[in-house]
Amino acid sequence: TLKSEIDRIWSNHQHVVFDVDVVGGLNLKKHFGERALAIFIEPPSLDVLFKRLKNRATETEKSLNKRIEKATQEMKFSSSFDLIIINDRLEKAKKDAFEKVSKFLES
Repeated sequence: TLKSEIDRIWSNHQHVVFDVDVVGGLNLKKHFGERALAIFIEPPSLDVLFKRLKNRATETEKSLNKRIEKATQEMKFSSSFDLIIINDRLEKAKKDAFEKVSKFLES
């Protein structure tokens, strides 16, 4: 099971990182509590997210609209996470995430 695999990794003094949607993140946080750090990566705005996705040219109009609709719903749950990092500038967001995760792991 997932829990036994995580326990096995932790017993080897290693860390686990998940990239999951909001439901998955909240479920992991609920299950592991203070042993987990839940970070919500948020776009500066839905308009910026829409433009970023549109510029990538990897989405159909239909899939683009579905992603924006999902993001709109997911952003309502951001306050349920331990941290929110605004991805306004990629390098800054990466640095913030690294610092927050490092601090969590040191505690």
